[in-house]
Amino acid sequence: MPKTPAPDPTKPISDPTKPMAPRAVDGAVVVKDPPEAAMDLTADAAEISGLRLIDAADQARKRF
Repeated sequence: MPKTPAPDPTKPISDPTKPMAPRAVDGAVVVKDPPEAAMDLTADAAEISGLRLIDAADQARKRF
């Protein structure tokens, strides 16, 4: 049976209940520490993340 690799302690563990926190910077939308691979989110976290991305995009357009 293959062994599962141990988690890398230097990388944050993705919490599926935590929405992303994007922000507008110099006309772009920045998401700090996005996951390297596909992300799993609860329905609520996905909805909140989507709304936050739309809001950050609106702010980025207004500032640039």
